Amino acid sequence: MPANRTTSLRIGCLVSLLLFLVAGLVIATRYQNAFSCLDNRPSLKSFGLTIDPSQRQQLVEQARKFAYKNGFRFDVGDFDQPDSDFQIRMIRKDLEVNISTTDNPGAFEIEFYNYDCRHPTVVSDIGDSVDDLKSFIGEIPNVTITEVN
Repeated sequence: MPANRTTSLRIGCLVSLLLFLVAGLVIATRYQNAFSCLDNRPSLKSFGLTIDPSQRQQLVEQARKFAYKNGFRFDVGDFDQPDSDFQIRMIRKDLEVNISTTDNPGAFEIEFYNYDCRHPTVVSDIGDSVDDLKSFIGEIPNVTITEVN
C-alpha cells in the first residue's frame, strides 16, 4: 500500500508541475501578444509645437487638462530643471500621446501612438483627440503648431 501512495504522489506532483508549466506558457504568450506591437511602432500622427521657453509650465497645465478630459493617465518626466529636457506622457487603453523637447529651446514634438495591440488604433480614430489637444495647446499665447504627418 505505501508504494502505491508514493507512486500516486509522484504522479500527482508531475501532473501538477506539467499543468503549472502549461499555464505559465499560456500566460507568457498572451502577455507577448498583448504588448508586442509597442516595440518599434510608427507614430499615427505627429506635429511640432513652438512656445516661449518661459511657457513650459503652461504647456504642462494644458496637457494635464487634455489628459483629464479625455481619460488619459498623465506623467511628466524630468521637469525639475528650468532648461532641461522633459517629456509628457499620456496613456489610455487605446492611445499614447508623447510631448517631448527637441534640440531647439521652446520647440516640442507631439506624437500619437497606438496603445492597443489586440484592437489597433488607426489614424482615422484619433482625429477628435488630435483636434482637442491642439485646442488646449492653442490657449497658450503665441504658440505655433506645425503639421508633420
